[in-house]
Amino acid sequence: MELKTHEVAKELGMAPRTIRKWVQKYKIPCSKNDYGHYVYDQKAILLLETLKASSEVAGSLDEYESPPPIKEPTSIIQQPNEPKEQKMELLYDRINRVERLLDQKADEVVSYQLLQQRKEIEDLTKRVGELEEIILTLQTPSVKKYEPPLIFDQPVKTKRRGMFRSIFGL
Repeated sequence: MELKTHEVAKELGMAPRTIRKWVQKYKIPCSKNDYGHYVYDQKAILLLETLKASSEVAGSLDEYESPPPIKEPTSIIQQPNEPKEQKMELLYDRINRVERLLDQKADEVVSYQLLQQRKEIEDLTKRVGELEEIILTLQTPSVKKYEPPLIFDQPVKTKRRGMFRSIFGL
């Protein structure tokens, strides 16, 4: 049974582009049809499954210089004759790889958070400096310049006509 790239990708739950990259990078043996498309046999599919299982995290294969050793088949369930020590060793290797990746990711997250906090502190320091300047300008007494009053600024005197009428009773 031979499958095309998109069929293998659907079966493995991966992107076809990733499968093509892995075939080229790890030199997985597969043939091409008349149109130049990859055609995968059962052995190639098993190798791709092994690579997927050993990578644990998508895209983490870039950190390896050479392809990881592939034992056919490497699935723990598919090899009942394999000694328990080898199965345990395989599990320990996977756990160690996942722990290394987790540590690396945690370091990246902490570095990013530190940079963000440093930026916030610098912004707050700048804002405090601006507020200090504003407070200093408000605390200095403002000196009023004495200007002579304008003619229009003086109050207008009202005439008291009602007072004379009340006195003389008119």
